Amino acid sequence: MGLIKAAIGAVSGTLGDTWKETIHCGSIDNKTLIKVGTKMNADSARTSNTKGTNNYISNGSAIMVEQGTCMLTIDNGKITNIVTDPGRYILDNSSAPSIFAGNIKDSLKDVLSRFTFGGTPAAEQKVIYINLQEIPGIPFGTSEPMPYFDPYYNTSIELRAFGRFSIQIPDAEAAVRFYTEVAPKGVDAGDLSASAIFSNGQYKSEFIQALLGGLAELSDQGVMYSKIQTKLVPLAQATARSAVNWQERGLVIKSVGFEGPVTLSEDSKKRLGARLEADTQLDPSVQRAMMNKSIAAGIEAMGSNEGSGGGMMGVMGMGAMMNMGANLMGSYPTGQQQPTPPGGAPAGGANTATWTCPSCNAANPMTNNFCSGCGTKKPAPPETWVCSSCGASNTTNFCSNCGAKKGGSAPAKVEPVSWTCECGSTNTTKFCSNCGKPKPAAAPKYKCDKCGWVPPDPTKPPKFCPECGDLFDENDIQ
Repeated sequence: MGLIKAAIGAVSGTLGDTWKETIHCGSIDNKTLIKVGTKMNADSARTSNTKGTNNYISNGSAIMVEQGTCMLTIDNGKITNIVTDPGRYILDNSSAPSIFAGNIKDSLKDVLSRFTFGGTPAAEQKVIYINLQEIPGIPFGTSEPMPYFDPYYNTSIELRAFGRFSIQIPDAEAAVRFYTEVAPKGVDAGDLSASAIFSNGQYKSEFIQALLGGLAELSDQGVMYSKIQTKLVPLAQATARSAVNWQERGLVIKSVGFEGPVTLSEDSKKRLGARLEADTQLDPSVQRAMMNKSIAAGIEAMGSNEGSGGGMMGVMGMGAMMNMGANLMGSYPTGQQQPTPPGGAPAGGANTATWTCPSCNAANPMTNNFCSGCGTKKPAPPETWVCSSCGASNTTNFCSNCGAKKGGSAPAKVEPVSWTCECGSTNTTKFCSNCGKPKPAAAPKYKCDKCGWVPPDPTKPPKFCPECGDLFDENDIQ
């Protein structure tokens, strides 16, 4: 009975599997990466084929390819067709012969083959659809702060961020790599969603590593951390370049978006806060304002002095404080300087230019020949002379441009001594510009330490001195 049952099953299965079918991908959305092809009218009451075997496609069947998908036909575990152009295709499948395709002899052979395998086909065919559309909305977050070197503050800080990114399988070549490296295999392998892939901690860790690579590129480009969210397109491109292992699997990062601001860790907030405060205090206008406030408070305290001779002492103290404050204020650079017109007088008037006393640092009008604070004579302007060698104007004893002494000529230019590296490159610096090897040390020169005899070639002495017979060793090196 078993043999008869197998024979009946073989004939029945062959007739069921010999019907031509139309295969399509059904519904594929932007959350699905792989969709297994199904028979278009499998559940229709009008179909005459109710005995067909799953994963077995008759020769001459039609396969529909949708826009934005890559269709793969799998025959006994091997990819036999790759199609990305949308349309209707007819399968030429010799391993699944069909009576309706004119392969009657091959179909009879298939009956005998099924008989030996208990009435089932000894082959497997399936159609796989891979989504080539962008897959958005994959969440990410930084469980630990990410390091970022801020080029504006010249310091390393720590960032936290969360958001979503999108991926894509861009073309047929990438689709084959994705099916080979990532997709589940086997008869029962079904559809594959993006969430199933990225629920794996490996992929999450690899994305954060790629994001760190993208942030490093932004740092090299001089982007400060507060401007990162305005550079999302170059960040996504840089992150995609860093995800090399994803490219090997057929995936690329398409875009990256932050859901909220990129924030600093508490330690980085304190560090940047101290840096901003220091930068603010280095501003000359801020320094002058702080000094004015301190002087005003001191003058107010002296003016309110009470006790013996309080009124007079307060007035005297106020005058001394005002004079001291004026001297201190003269030592700070002004916030803005008015341009000097061609005639030499300042734009604000003839009496706005000042000179600083070398003794007390008090600022005096240019019309004063003596300091109003201590009486020191106004210093004479430095003597200016023109270098006869290069024509530069100077006030010192040597030319700041060519080094010539005042009234003399420029020193002879020293040409750099060249040397040849072992790699054959000629150099004038301490290291080879081609291979980086250091310049070899100069050969030592010898002179007899007993009698003072110098060899004809000081770098190649004889073993013994011909004048006194002393042995040449390290003691004879000059």
